[in-house]
Amino acid sequence: MIADVRGKGMGAVRTVNGLLGSFHEAATRVPDLPGVVGRLEERMQELNAESAEGAESFATAIVIEIAADGSILHLSNLGHCAPLLVHQGRARPLDPADPTLPLGLGDLGRIRVPVERHPLPSDATLVLFTDGVLEARDRHGVFYDPVPHLSRPLPSDPAAILDTLLADLARHTGGRLDDDAALLAVTHRRDACDGAAAQSANRTSEGG
Repeated sequence: MIADVRGKGMGAVRTVNGLLGSFHEAATRVPDLPGVVGRLEERMQELNAESAEGAESFATAIVIEIAADGSILHLSNLGHCAPLLVHQGRARPLDPADPTLPLGLGDLGRIRVPVERHPLPSDATLVLFTDGVLEARDRHGVFYDPVPHLSRPLPSDPAAILDTLLADLARHTGGRLDDDAALLAVTHRRDACDGAAAQSANRTSEGG
């Protein structure tokens, strides 16, 4: 899971901790992806009801499930930036066919939890990030687009891909971000012995 909570300060920290705890519990006990998202929605609603300030919050999120052999990706996008699938010199956004509301706003009209299925080829890397990446601007006010910079031959290594992306983002912004950014990458590794394995990496970058 990757998520971005609205707001800052202790209220946002409390929400993050609550969602992470709920996710870790649901991921080991709930049998399917819609059920996990349902638990997260319930927890977000509880956190809003418990808020001392009475202010409602929400969180965009992507929750993913990878098949045991690593070849299939199931993805639920809850108002979050589309992840990128990087493979064979091409970066492709996995835009949701059925956009839905963020966590905490499900009671406003989310009828069902959307789950999309995508193939995850061997040596392909899924790159997820928060909107601090897409909202980064250069000195002319041009927003950053990670797709062209990841659409070239790159090692099939999640840490190397994230380091490449962050270095290019720093060049684009002159080393200054207006918002915090979190990034996560997962690479499908096919192993001759046990069928498949996944390798992951994550990075955070603080705004100026």
